[in-house]
Amino acid sequence: MTKGPRPNVLVVDDEPGIRATLREMLTRSGCDVTEAPHGMGALVELAAPHNMLPDLVILDVSLPLEGGVRVLRFLRETRRSDLPVIVLTGTASEEQEQELQQLGIDAYLRKPAPYETLLAEVERTLGRRQQK
Repeated sequence: MTKGPRPNVLVVDDEPGIRATLREMLTRSGCDVTEAPHGMGALVELAAPHNMLPDLVILDVSLPLEGGVRVLRFLRETRRSDLPVIVLTGTASEEQEQELQQLGIDAYLRKPAPYETLLAEVERTLGRRQQK
């Protein structure tokens, strides 16, 4: 995928099967993967001072213990405002989708997104981050 250090991707999804599939796909593509099964877990990963920030977040919208919109709002209202986010969801309403776009996401994909489409978005987003 990229040269240099392996990019770290935080996958936030409450479905264990989706997290496992994304972990396998991203690991095979050259990424390190951290997982959070709910919004609160994502907030902990993103706020803890001892954690390194990921290079990319793949975020579901419908999450227990803090929804995806709230996680994204936290990111954008903190010093982590430029952290790339790909939303991968099957349940966002039109209003949620508009709010996500206004908060600043790098891509919006509906589940089930084809493997090739998701991987292309990950590569595009990580490539853009490395150019900065």
